[in-house]
Amino acid sequence: MTPSPGPEGHEPADSSPSVDAAGLLPTGPTLTLASHRGPRHAVVAVDGPIDYHTAPQLLGHLTTKEMQNVPLLILDLTRVDFCDSSALGAFVDIHRRRSDAGHRLALTGLQPEVRRILELTRLTSVLPVHETVKDVLSGD
Repeated sequence: MTPSPGPEGHEPADSSPSVDAAGLLPTGPTLTLASHRGPRHAVVAVDGPIDYHTAPQLLGHLTTKEMQNVPLLILDLTRVDFCDSSALGAFVDIHRRRSDAGHRLALTGLQPEVRRILELTRLTSVLPVHETVKDVLSGD
């Protein structure tokens, strides 16, 4: 069903998430997360925006037992072109959890908009940022 035009003849912008058929759970963007393991590391390739709706999905994946026990966790953000404060909070949370456990986190493949947000918030001085996964592994 297409929304009817607003008073000025423009369609209203609706930024709220859609709701499932039962009206109970919000549906909306999801992330595609592809993980692969090395001998002492895991790489999680993230595809999609990291925001209020998708940050819990990312946190859920990164806090599984399997991921918690990996000495080096690399987030490949090559296919992430947007992140909001929820994403920044997720990055800081994961970094803190991993540091407390004696493990490391690295972010790679930052797109210009994501890099800009991390630089503006000065999180590039807190979170280890590298150009590529290969750069992280060559320094390990």
